Order: sequence, then C-alpha cells, then structure tokens
Amino acid sequence: MKANLNEITKAALALPADEKEALAEKIVRSLAVQTPPSVKRKQLAEVMRRREEVLSGKVKGVSAEEVMREIQEMLKRGG
Repeated sequence: MKANLNEITKAALALPADEKEALAEKIVRSLAVQTPPSVKRKQLAEVMRRREEVLSGKVKGVSAEEVMREIQEMLKRGG
C-alpha cells in the first residue's frame, strides 16, 4: 500500500527528536543540487577575500561563543 503525504508526515512527527533530525538531514541532502563550477570559484574568491581581511586586521573575527550569545539574545527578544 502506497502511503500518502499526510500518513508519512504523521509518522515522521511521531518519531523521537534524534530520528526526526536524521530524517530532516536526509531530506535536505536529497534536495541539494550540484554547485556549478562558476559558483564554486566565486565562493572561493569570497572566502579568500574575507580571509585576507581578517589576516590584515581590516576586520575582526567574532568568537562562536559571542555569536551564540547574540543569537540567544535575539531569540529572547522574539526576533
């Protein structure tokens, strides 16, 4: 018997959190498309530009802890 979307959704939502996370990751990966070489080149150029800005002191990096703290504060404020 072929399951319909509502049945699949109901079953997925009944899964424990860790299994939901694994399922979501599989679904997202299945939707991923191959990045064209021209886009990869542009992404690499941007990474290299930003790296140089950090190494030269033009910009200052932000620690992961600070980023997480700011995100938590934003979530507490509702946005």
